Amino acid sequence: MGEISDMILKGILCEVCGSYMEDWEEPGYPRKCEDCLQG
Repeated sequence: MGEISDMILKGILCEVCGSYMEDWEEPGYPRKCEDCLQG
């Protein structure tokens, strides 16, 4: 896989819009940023 998809799967980037997560953590699973959760 590519770098971006790896970062989404690790939880560094939002799985919907691809922006960096505000906490800059790497939980090991895909997640959504606050903007995508609200909309």
